[in-house]
Amino acid sequence: MFPKVYSALVRKGVAVASAAFMLIAASQPASAQSVLKDHDTYQPLDISAERLEMQQKQGRAIFTGSVQVTQGKLTLRSNTITVFYNIAETDGDPTISRLDAQGQFELLSDSETLIGDWGIYDVDRQLITVGGDVMFRQGTSELKGSRLEFDLVSGLAKLDGEDTSSEDGRVRGSFTVPSKPDTNDSGSSDTP
Repeated sequence: MFPKVYSALVRKGVAVASAAFMLIAASQPASAQSVLKDHDTYQPLDISAERLEMQQKQGRAIFTGSVQVTQGKLTLRSNTITVFYNIAETDGDPTISRLDAQGQFELLSDSETLIGDWGIYDVDRQLITVGGDVMFRQGTSELKGSRLEFDLVSGLAKLDGEDTSSEDGRVRGSFTVPSKPDTNDSGSSDTP
């Protein structure tokens, strides 16, 4: 009985979070829409770090120390990022399939910021997952939760509620409301 109830609440929470993301998009000016929708995951990945450890037999490269990954308008930052890759048999070039980030993960673009305790950029599936203490900010609007999935093709984001008992496992949001237009056309400063 409990798993069915929990599952229904989780589905409801995801639906509410998806609706909240749509509210963020609707409350922002057109210029603040996500630049990550339709992000070209086939662009080169530029990676910089203080240290690199290659584990060629396992198809891994571990970057540590102020790691920064840039791909077009997308920037990822973390303490450690493990890159998983395959070597093409024809030309020997590595093909990156996934990046796993551990320790204070940040995703930055021109229109949003995602912060969490860890992150996964699944290049093959064109999906970014952020977990831990997650915060999504677009303009002055902000959402918080424990796990976020961001689809780079559709721009759809799903946020699960927080795991902490003090937050009751709920998604939290703070949204900017547009200012009310001034209807006082007479120029008078008198108020009724």
